Amino acid sequence: MEELKQRIQNFAEHFGLLGLMTALPTTPEFITYDAVYLPKNHFIRQETLSTEDYLAYFFPFDKISFVKKGRESMWNTDSQEMFAVIMTLQDKPQAVLMSFQKEYAESYEWITTVFSDWAFTFVTSFLYYQDYDALEEAERNVYRKGMECFGGIAPTYHIELLDKPTIVWDFHSLLLAIQMMFSFMITDENSTLKLCKHCGKIFVASRSNVQFCSPQCKNQYNVYKCRAKKEDFE
Repeated sequence: MEELKQRIQNFAEHFGLLGLMTALPTTPEFITYDAVYLPKNHFIRQETLSTEDYLAYFFPFDKISFVKKGRESMWNTDSQEMFAVIMTLQDKPQAVLMSFQKEYAESYEWITTVFSDWAFTFVTSFLYYQDYDALEEAERNVYRKGMECFGGIAPTYHIELLDKPTIVWDFHSLLLAIQMMFSFMITDENSTLKLCKHCGKIFVASRSNVQFCSPQCKNQYNVYKCRAKKEDFE
């Protein structure tokens, strides 16, 4: 358990938090609405929350200078770092800017749930095709139902006039970016995202035909396989 906490902390220190505040609502522009509207999710049961109540989930320790009346809102900061962020990301939704404040936080349990869902989705997909011929139809249906629980949150997009009209995805959170890449990797026939044939660890392979996460696992797998053959022969 402590190792898991340390891994999640390392992830946050290297890549940042997931940006759940802007990923969960129906729109990252939720601050410009009368209230926050939420589709079904693992974390908040209510379908509608006041903006202040919703922000309280992500600023649980130090309150921020935020006031809202109807659709009008005011947010103040005296941080030089935040001024730099605001100038850099001034075309982004206000909630995205607010998520860069040092007071912003995300529940450890929520982050763990997100990672667990991704792991479950990948393992389900991998084992379904690996064991397909050995599975009964009822067992296949269990796998299919399990995959249905993975509901990707679709990012918005816009079109820019570059060398040619180009679709540009609007990733307003790290969660959406990872989830989109993860979905493409799962559905790619030549994906390098693998499940080690020996230890069961999820890893990114150097080639699409690699089956083991390390030479040690490959050697151990072959040793156990040879021993099993000897026992059968004897």
